[in-house]
Amino acid sequence: MKPEPPALSRQRSPLLPVILITASGTLTLGGYEMVRSAAASIFLNHYSADRLPEVLMLVPPTMFLLTWIFSVVLRRIGPGATYLSTLVLSGLVLIAATEAVYNRVPGAPYLLYVFAQAYIVLIVEQVWAFINSRIRPGEGKRWNGPIIAASTLGSISGGLVTGRLSVALGSERLVIIAAVLTAASAVLGWLAFRIPGPRPRPQKTEPGRFSDHFAWDLLRRDPTIRRLAWMVMAQQAVSVLLDIAFHRALQQAMPLQDPRTAFLGYFWAGVNLFSLVLQLGVCPWLLSRTALRKVHASIPLLYGSVALAAVFFPLLSILGAAFFLSKTVDYSVFRAAKEVLYIPLSFQARYRAKMTVDALIYRSTKGVVSGALAIAGRTLGFLPLRFYPLLAVMVCAGWNRSTRGLPEPAAGSDSD
Repeated sequence: MKPEPPALSRQRSPLLPVILITASGTLTLGGYEMVRSAAASIFLNHYSADRLPEVLMLVPPTMFLLTWIFSVVLRRIGPGATYLSTLVLSGLVLIAATEAVYNRVPGAPYLLYVFAQAYIVLIVEQVWAFINSRIRPGEGKRWNGPIIAASTLGSISGGLVTGRLSVALGSERLVIIAAVLTAASAVLGWLAFRIPGPRPRPQKTEPGRFSDHFAWDLLRRDPTIRRLAWMVMAQQAVSVLLDIAFHRALQQAMPLQDPRTAFLGYFWAGVNLFSLVLQLGVCPWLLSRTALRKVHASIPLLYGSVALAAVFFPLLSILGAAFFLSKTVDYSVFRAAKEVLYIPLSFQARYRAKMTVDALIYRSTKGVVSGALAIAGRTLGFLPLRFYPLLAVMVCAGWNRSTRGLPEPAAGSDSD
């Protein structure tokens, strides 16, 4: 890896590079909202919603491969060039996958859906790794909510554009526009990394074994990283259960592709708009006045309550509301509270372990749960709609227990 300049004091955290990297993430998330709705609708146009668990099973090996590639590239060219390469290559892959869908290449909807699940987490986690290297825990409690809120504006815009233009332009053209936005955001990322300031500093000893690229040793010995991994796994398990139930009900209610894409665009715009309210109105107040352990413990209790309502009333409106709430809290309070735990940790934890937890484990959990559901469906036959929120309630109970013993980072702690 190219040597990093010596780290400067974090007593003054310059806002300009944080603003620039946030703007880069905002542009990318705007494009992702277009990709997410379009890819899901395109998949449902070619296959039944009952096959969603099958395609999600492809996400874990994809994330495993991409995480390993990220670690290798990070070692050789450094964080800045790795981030820029991720943006440009993601845009190119999105264009190639969409062209394959246009030309009816077998499996192309699978490729587009899987890559849509994978690429965004690699980008978002690199944005947060950069931000966590520039601020302190006390600053994170104050600013993580507004930082997420700024990026949410891009997500809201992407959802609204999808809702307005998907019928007129077609779902495939929206993906092409999103790919261009993703590649263009590299300019803002380049500017952010060029500004002098505290730099992420790798350890002198670089990965020697294959497992070192995933920081498995930190997962074994660091209790904070281990609890973060369990929390992320639980959150994603609940998300995929409510996701599949919601899309099953949606396909029955809206069988046409482009109107369904428009609906999903507005749905995700609503998710991000409500997330924005939480990010600006709740996160700064809540995180500065409440222990992180209590915040993390309350989230699965909230999820479990709405999932329980869906067990008794498995309707599109109730399932949609449960999925809606799970995503808004995930994008606001859960994300802001989780990122504070990374700030005092080492470069190895903030980059390699974080990418393993928040990218590889985050998306792989979705695939593992989906695989288990697919096997259960083939073994037991058709799974009733209320089965999914019922499992979500059970996961939430274990999630709540995993939050016990979480640390409370000191306001001025700094590991680098």
